[in-house]
Amino acid sequence: MTKTINPHDIFELAKSTGRSPSEILQVAEQEGWIIDGDTPRQAQTPTIQTKRTSVMNDPKGAVELMRELREETIRKLYKNDPVIREGLDAQMAIEASRAVKPKESNFTYDEQGNLSGVKSSVVSGVNATVRNQTELMREIKNNIYKKYGVSQ
Repeated sequence: MTKTINPHDIFELAKSTGRSPSEILQVAEQEGWIIDGDTPRQAQTPTIQTKRTSVMNDPKGAVELMRELREETIRKLYKNDPVIREGLDAQMAIEASRAVKPKESNFTYDEQGNLSGVKSSVVSGVNATVRNQTELMREIKNNIYKKYGVSQ
């Protein structure tokens, strides 16, 4: 009787042992295992596990699998290892403290909240970009709609 193994089992072994799939494949070949893509287990109804068999020929699938494995490993380590949990919590706190500050608006408004002007020109100078001009036109449009009670 021949010993067969499918690519999905190789990835499962790699995930559970912490070795790379190429190491598992090499050891399997050394021990006389035959890589078979048509095992009865794969012929079952499609599941998430059977989708992983195409990873051998699909670079995008391989990247997605590595992403899933990375997230799963981080979850397990966070749950089981207090040192890693503390480190990840500290990293998240640092990232939260460096949150992006809101961009200051170039527009000025009157007491009623209507657009009254701009702080710096968007026609000439360093702020004369298509993005700033588009933003100004959008703000003027919103101001007119607001003034005349038109819904968008």
